[in-house]
Amino acid sequence: MIQRIQSLYLLVGSIVQVLFATGTYYTFNALESSYKVTGSGIYNNAGEKTEGDMKTLILGIGIAALSLITIFLFKNRQQQMKFARICALLTIAEIIFLVISYFNAKEIAESEISIGFASFILPTSTILFLLAAKSIKKDDELVRSVDRIR
Repeated sequence: MIQRIQSLYLLVGSIVQVLFATGTYYTFNALESSYKVTGSGIYNNAGEKTEGDMKTLILGIGIAALSLITIFLFKNRQQQMKFARICALLTIAEIIFLVISYFNAKEIAESEISIGFASFILPTSTILFLLAAKSIKKDDELVRSVDRIR
């Protein structure tokens, strides 16, 4: 059902993933220029892409789409629970990509790195996907207990 709490968790997790994928992760100064790191690459202060790939952008949008698909799998709770856990694992992979790119940028940065809002909201989606999986499991256990009574 759309009105269940796990659907709300999955929807908010999807929104957080889109915000993360399109946001600025961090900015740093190197070679007398300012750079910002986003999901689509590294941009200098003139707005030109200098390097990077789009793996976190594609992964973020993919997780958001998988989360939205998961909402409509309410008739198959086992599969819905599996997809919610996959979303949480993929979000953890995103965090790992972000940490690796942070340490790579820290090696070439001349000054402090300022972390953007998108980096702080990413763990929120992991927690939301895990809460959704827990709620789906609780829902499944409730349905099974009612079936035993019949």
